[in-house]
Amino acid sequence: MSYQVAELEPFDLSVAMTAETDRSLGVHLHKPRRQEDLAFAYWRPSVGVRRYTAIIESIAWPGEDERILHGNTSFHAEYIERVLREVPEAAGIAFLHGHPGPGWQEMSDDDTVAERDRLAGAVAGRTGLPLVGMTRGTDGAWSARFWARSGPRTYERRDARTVRVVGRRLRIAFHPGDVPAMPTQALGETLSVWGKEAQENIVRARVGIVGLGNVGSLAAEACSRMGLSRLSYIDHDLIEMRNLDRTHGATIADVVAELSKVAVAGRATASSHTAADIDLRLVAASLLSDRGYRAALECDVLLSCVDRPLPRHVLNALAYAHLIPVVDGGIAARVRPDGRPLHIDWRIQTAGPEHGCLVCVGALRRSDIALDRDGKLDDPEYIAGLSEAEHAALSRRNVFPFGMSVAAHQVLQMVGLVTGLERVGGIGPQMYHAYPGCMEVREASCEADCEYRGLTASAVDLRAGLP
Repeated sequence: MSYQVAELEPFDLSVAMTAETDRSLGVHLHKPRRQEDLAFAYWRPSVGVRRYTAIIESIAWPGEDERILHGNTSFHAEYIERVLREVPEAAGIAFLHGHPGPGWQEMSDDDTVAERDRLAGAVAGRTGLPLVGMTRGTDGAWSARFWARSGPRTYERRDARTVRVVGRRLRIAFHPGDVPAMPTQALGETLSVWGKEAQENIVRARVGIVGLGNVGSLAAEACSRMGLSRLSYIDHDLIEMRNLDRTHGATIADVVAELSKVAVAGRATASSHTAADIDLRLVAASLLSDRGYRAALECDVLLSCVDRPLPRHVLNALAYAHLIPVVDGGIAARVRPDGRPLHIDWRIQTAGPEHGCLVCVGALRRSDIALDRDGKLDDPEYIAGLSEAEHAALSRRNVFPFGMSVAAHQVLQMVGLVTGLERVGGIGPQMYHAYPGCMEVREASCEADCEYRGLTASAVDLRAGLP
């Protein structure tokens, strides 16, 4: 894709940055005595099926002699010349400045002249990507727009729908035109728990569920009944007889009809949702396929309800590289030779910037990822040679009540992430031990040399090397 307006037309536009980057920009752009400031940044494109995101990768901070502060602020030619000269390969350029008021900011005439007339052509010619303009309000709310070429030396403004700041919580600024529907009467009890503002943030966020089996089908039902209006379900599997004791909404007729899991989940959502309207996207494809992967890229937050190491690895990496937090859940059940339970545990954790990744918190093993990539986990002879402990770690032993608990806590962590309500979502990875019946909360941080954390804001294509 390039900077032509026709190429951007099919997409919702978004910008994303880490909370650490946002904090640094907040200090720089909002100086004492209402002094505005500016900066340039480099961004990477993240392209989903229907959303195009500019991911802010790094800031090209101005030198003292590269701009003038005079209440308003302006930059010298030397600053933009340096930014154009030093732009990384395949990166775009963003222009950021502060405004002395709260909320989503409109553009002044001076802003328009600077971005459309002075910068858009030079940036597009150098990078082959549109200029991204961004304004930060005093309350930390960002507004953003893309400048795309609509004719010779003519650039047209297209506003972003959202700007996402990703860290300990997920903070989303919505374009003023993205007005949430009034909550229906069915949502009265839900609003009484966390209020109208939190509910508006939840219902406007696009929540993706990857894996619509036991845990995923229950998570989908919870999101549906909570009034979420933008949902994406991603799974390539069909309903089988062995799924009927664990998958919400599935019937024997669905097995006979060879319905997909996303079709069954979609049918349940269509009958149970409490929102005034719903944008439900059913993606009957694997996360490891082009279609499934790109569908995941258009979500604001993902619930990982998969039971294989390789897709969990991709989701873990995606949480950092594309700044889409992932709330993951897993169940481990060991049984005695006579079939009686020995140890039953489940855990729920969020991966992404300022959270520990799945590998570093012990929820995913690198060795299992390699085994899955090499096809060993589908080899009966290899599986037969594993120890009981390894069998438990890789098994899919599960019953409906286990899935209910995991799904509930994943949805609660998602709510806490999007609203900032830690008293709903908790403060870290949660590990439940069925015996003696206790939930422990663990510390969550990555190792200093964590390769997943090293992917942060890179927008790297994670499909490379997949089978």
